[in-house]
Amino acid sequence: MDENKKIPDEELEKVSGGMIFDATGRPEADPFNPWEVLNNDNCEILARFPTRDAACEYAKRVYGPYSYNYQEVDWDTVQRLRANPNTY
Repeated sequence: MDENKKIPDEELEKVSGGMIFDATGRPEADPFNPWEVLNNDNCEILARFPTRDAACEYAKRVYGPYSYNYQEVDWDTVQRLRANPNTY
């Protein structure tokens, strides 16, 4: 899949996936499983893993192989989405 290609709106409505976040160093992080798979609507933690690869594999298995299902996000994005959950 072309990383820069936009998903059509009619397909976007069907998308449900996860995001990957490295919580290393965050006070709430599990030091043995710092990689979190987050719900892309509200950033709720769905699962935690010891490595990025393990988190990506879980997200691919649960949501599908497309890169938007396991995109890595930063702390600012997590905070913004938690403060403004997608409640459509």
